[in-house]
Amino acid sequence: MSKLLPKRFVPSRQKRWEPIPEAVLLSEMSAITEWLELRLLDAHAEILFENYIFAEGDWPERVLRILCDKAVAGVPVYITLDALGSRSFPSGWTTELCAAGAHLHWYHHLQLKGLEKRLRRSHRRVVVVDGQWAVVGGFAIADDWLTGAPGTMPYREMLFACRGNLAEQGRQIFFRHRPESLPSLGTAAFFQPDTLWWGHGRFLEGAPPGSLAVRRRLLAAIRAAHSSVWIATPYFNPDPIILRAIYHAVQRGVDVRLLLAGRITDHPLLRFGIQAYYQKLMRRGVHIYEYEGAFLHAKYLLVDGFWASIGSANLDFLSLWFNHELNLELRAPLAALLLRTLFLREFAQARKIDPGPWRSRPRWRRIIEWFLAQLDRWVQAHALGQRRY
Repeated sequence: MSKLLPKRFVPSRQKRWEPIPEAVLLSEMSAITEWLELRLLDAHAEILFENYIFAEGDWPERVLRILCDKAVAGVPVYITLDALGSRSFPSGWTTELCAAGAHLHWYHHLQLKGLEKRLRRSHRRVVVVDGQWAVVGGFAIADDWLTGAPGTMPYREMLFACRGNLAEQGRQIFFRHRPESLPSLGTAAFFQPDTLWWGHGRFLEGAPPGSLAVRRRLLAAIRAAHSSVWIATPYFNPDPIILRAIYHAVQRGVDVRLLLAGRITDHPLLRFGIQAYYQKLMRRGVHIYEYEGAFLHAKYLLVDGFWASIGSANLDFLSLWFNHELNLELRAPLAALLLRTLFLREFAQARKIDPGPWRSRPRWRRIIEWFLAQLDRWVQAHALGQRRY
């Protein structure tokens, strides 16, 4: 155990690390959709399904039909959707789910009463099937992820699924956003680990303002890094303390690389705000890559080729300080090897930003970047108020 968990990665007052006897890591949307549908079709004891976005479309309707059929067959089906992210969920589908016997719960309907609390969204993606498989990632239930809108290729995504004790922890986490208490499945439903295991993992719950576990562990990992910090995120907008930790890592000789969304993005204006960081980052020695050919929406992190984090959290202000997020923290050698291989492949298909040409970009771009940077500082300062970083 000590070889798997260096002391610099084992802070006190954290959840216990759990063995991962079996896992699946997928980055292609075609594989993600197929795997998810097969797991749902195989369910016989329980389906727990939570996502930020569940939109009208062909693939979402296929998922809906599976959930309805399972509920009609007597499988308990619990669905949690964010009221803002899934605002395009058809009302007819709500009626169908209820008629089938599924338990649909909307997280934080927008209303003026308690507005500050209700503006905090559940950005989590979590699926637990039969108390055996626990799934996290950045995928959404929407056709855009498959058709590639606004581009032409499917999104670059991430799904990590595992078996073992983490599945039961996933059930407990899922029901924290539910009005019901955690139902019992009985011991027969749970997966019995064998001798084959990937490593260890534990959930990181970002539940502001009470828990900032995702940010805290990200910061600890960057500060403890010895050789490399590789980060993939579509939205880069961290607070000053995270930025300072990144700069200090570079000063220690750590290879820091950011894999970000390129020209294909769902928020073109936001991309200008992200690019406002480029000049300072590259001046400090950070390597920046913009993914080409598709929209990079995956969120994963690899430190020293050993420690990893995968889930729903972006490296931005909203994810780290405001929204409810769910990541898996991994000390899993095989998962780390797969992530390293994936990173190297994505770096090869991305455009590395050259500091020289970047300094000569058009003046109008600089003006937009400056304006958005000032707006970002103002929003962060007013949103955090007197809270400590």
